[in-house]
Amino acid sequence: MITELQQRAANSFARKNGYGVATTVIVGAEFKILDRVKYGYRKITTGEYVPTAYRNKFGWKNTYYQEAQTVVEIPA
Repeated sequence: MITELQQRAANSFARKNGYGVATTVIVGAEFKILDRVKYGYRKITTGEYVPTAYRNKFGWKNTYYQEAQTVVEIPA
């Protein structure tokens, strides 16, 4: 179980490295960003990110919103 203090430390480290909040926190040996998925609209069929012009032309039928996900490792 991650404490509030550990979550704050992980969020602080993520923000200092140019990311938002830490969505997943893993206790390990050092402060490190393990994985990052950026936010944006993606195609359902291929998973590629699409610009706003694509969504304006073809609508929402083949797209979904990908939330940002950041996995951070913090020391114990």
